[in-house]
Amino acid sequence: MNQAIQIQDGFEMRDDVMVLTLVVSGLIMYCHVSAIAADDMATFYQAHQFDLEEMISECVENEQWDENGVIHINANAIGA
Repeated sequence: MNQAIQIQDGFEMRDDVMVLTLVVSGLIMYCHVSAIAADDMATFYQAHQFDLEEMISECVENEQWDENGVIHINANAIGA
């Protein structure tokens, strides 16, 4: 499935989870990235922004999100 994906720059922190905002075919979606300490989020985001974008794109193409439309990524899968 070829969908237009826009990943907004930056992130929010909610309940010790990094939250990225996406626009997918005109709909707002979110990606929750877990397993990152709050103090490390900014550094992790800068170091892995493009890796995150690639993983998010793959998840959208494969329709891998929960019943609320949220994509979940474990940071350990990226930084490994």
